[in-house]
Formats: sequence, structure tokens, C-alpha cells
Amino acid sequence: MCLTNLGFFVLHFSMLTKDLNTLGKYTARHSVSEWFNDLFTPETRLVVVIPAYKEEDYLCRTLSQLLLCDQPVFNVGILVVINSSEADSASLEASQRAFANRIRSEIGSKLPAWMELKVIEAYGLRRKHFGAGLARKIGMDAVCSSFYQNQMPDGIVVTLDADTLVDENYFTAIGNWYDDPSRSGANIYFEHPLEGAEFPSLIYDGITSYELHLRYLMQAHRYVGFPYPFHAMGSAISMRAVSYARAGGMPRKQAGEDFYFLQKLIPLGNFGEITDTVIYPSPRISDRVIFGTGAAMSGHVSGATNVNLTYNVRAFDDLSAFFKRKNELFKMSAETYEKWTYEFSGPMRSYLLNSGFFIDLEVVKQDVGGEAGFERRFFEVFNAFRVVKYLNYVHEHFFEKMPVYDAAIALLEQMGHSTDAFFMEKDLLLYFRKMERDYPLYIGSAGIKNA
Repeated sequence: MCLTNLGFFVLHFSMLTKDLNTLGKYTARHSVSEWFNDLFTPETRLVVVIPAYKEEDYLCRTLSQLLLCDQPVFNVGILVVINSSEADSASLEASQRAFANRIRSEIGSKLPAWMELKVIEAYGLRRKHFGAGLARKIGMDAVCSSFYQNQMPDGIVVTLDADTLVDENYFTAIGNWYDDPSRSGANIYFEHPLEGAEFPSLIYDGITSYELHLRYLMQAHRYVGFPYPFHAMGSAISMRAVSYARAGGMPRKQAGEDFYFLQKLIPLGNFGEITDTVIYPSPRISDRVIFGTGAAMSGHVSGATNVNLTYNVRAFDDLSAFFKRKNELFKMSAETYEKWTYEFSGPMRSYLLNSGFFIDLEVVKQDVGGEAGFERRFFEVFNAFRVVKYLNYVHEHFFEKMPVYDAAIALLEQMGHSTDAFFMEKDLLLYFRKMERDYPLYIGSAGIKNA
């Protein structure tokens, strides 16, 4: 063996050992032996985790479609987490148990040779934490435990929902993206169905507005210079097992678990977007969580919420002005912060002075030695969650929300796009979709860039 090859082997072995140690420490702290002691085969390099609580109407269709996907160059695993709460009745738990057996028999008998199906049954989960977050965590922790036992810290963990359909190239597209060993995680491009016979027109109209709202927010985040402008879609996240461990695992939140997890995962770097396949989340109504697609559709149908409204574009203008001058804060003393805020709009000044931002900023400033480090650490303070809090604050006290059509038009014009051809929300949505697919983002070790 030549010295060059020997050096590469030593480096690779060292990285593998380090990654295995990281994954091993995580799995030791987050044992799932109560529910899962099985292992996927060493040939299985990608596992899709699907939480399922009362999903008899949707899950079998989703699983059947996964069976029809193109075969990738490695084997694939499917892990379904059938679960229930300690507050659920004995009859509901019995129906969940029966459904788990039905999945094993009906779907298990149809598996292609390159696919494994395993089912976790986690019943009587504590009501305090019960929800999609806990079910995802149980499944993802189990997959990471299996990858650790098989010495594959670079194994791929993918999240999917029971009501979400996928393109035939779902597995191959994910596999192709992870052919680059430096890549640690990615969101998968999604599109809600905008027409069809499954739902009434009211739902399709509502999901068109809601998805436009989501894509408007993402493009607005990109436009103002926020470094981590990604969707938080629980059915569209993928990562290597070691990256999952480094991010601390999926939180046990009853709602928004995907948002909080990505807020930890994405800043670790080497995160991007897989845009050469599509997943199709359902626009169905749901009352299980207080926000998200299901809640938005439920509010739209009942009239309790207006999915045609979104955050005012002026709020993003103010945020853009603030981000452009953020580095001035590095050499600024705490005594001069308030005077400096007078150089911004009233809404931005009010938020900065009343949100505790400067207190949090001072903590970070004590740990950085230069401006480059400060710029990176700044967004640990003004992270995605703080952006949401900022938007909610200024809309509670200063701005009115505006029609999503008007907001999207205004943003496109500020970005230099022609808007003469857009007469309907659907036209705008299709354009925003094209923008995302044509210009995916990638967070490398040195920051954001086009993929």
C-alpha cells in the first residue's frame, strides 16, 4: 500500500471511529430497548421512519407506494411506530395492535427483496410528551441504535408521515444526494396536491394559500439574509445517523418538533435540499396539534383562521436593514445599544429593546474573539425561533397581516422578478415552487451557497 493510500485509510478509519463514538454515546443515553431490540441488516443503508397514531385510513396506501419505488444501490428499511397514549382507551390500543399486525401481514408479504419492514409498538406513552415528536424520536433513536450496532454512522435516516405519498425515484434521489460523503442532512422537496377528487374544493383552495405562505416565508428569509432559510416539514427531513446524534436527537414536543430539530441540525453544516424528487403531504384537516398544515386546514374550513393572510412584507424590510448592520454590534458596548436602535424603524427598535435580545447577545459576545466568529454566533441568538418571535411581536403591536398574494407579489418585485403574468395565487405558487427547485440551497462548513 502506497503512503498516499495509507494516509487516506488512516484518516478514514479515524473519522469512522470518531463518528461511531459520537453515535454510541447518543444511543447509550437514549435507549429504546423497551420497544425495539431488532436490527436492520448491514446491507440496509437508509431507513424511513413513519409515526402512526390512528392512521388506518392512510398508512397502507403510503406503504404500498413505497413498495413501488425504484430500487436504489443499497437496501432500504421502513420503520413504522404504532403508538398510543396512557390517556387512550383499551379499545383504541387494541385497534392499534390489530393494525400493527395487519401491516406486518399485508405489507410484509409484498416486500421486494431489497426492502425490510419493521414495526415498533409503543403503547401507553406519557400524556405529557405524547405526540408526533415522541413517536418520531422513538423510531429515529431505534434506527440510530441499529446503525450503531452495524457500525454505520453514515447510515441515512429519513422522516415521513403516514399520509404522505412519494415519487417513484424517492429512494434513488436520496441515495444519489448522499453519494457525496461530506453531506450530512437535507430536506426533501414537497408539493401539496392542489386539485383532485379526494378533498372538497375548499381544501384545495386553502392549501394553495397555505403553501404559498410557506414558500413566501422561505424566500423572504433568504432575501433578508437569514443564513438558514429552510422549510420545517416533518415528512421531508433526512440526515446521517451521526448527524442526528450531533443535533441531540428529535425533541419530544407535541408540535413543532421538526422546527426545533432542524434549528439544531442545520447550523451544524453540510445541509441542503434534495429537489430531484417530490413528496406529497396530505392537505387533510387535523386537530392533533395547534399549528401546521392540519391545523391551518382545520381553521380554514371552520372559519376560525384565514390562511389567505401572511406576515407583512414591511416586517422583513426592517429585518433586512437590521441584519445588514449586525456586525456593528461586535465592538459596541452594552451602554450604547439603546442609542443605536434609534437608527432603525419603530417596530424593530421596540422588539430589540423589549425582547431580551441584547441580554442574550452579551452572553455570546463574551465567547467570540473576532468579527468572523461573532457573525456566525450572532445567528445562535437571532435563530429561526427568534425570527418567528420577532414576526409575531411586530404583528401584534405594529403591522397588520396582509393577503399572501399581495405579500408574494411585493417580495418578488423587491427581488427583481417580473410579476405581470401572475393573476391567481396558484400561478404565484407554481412560480415559487420553480424558484425552490431551480435554486436549492446548501449550507457548507463555510456558510450558505447554491447547491
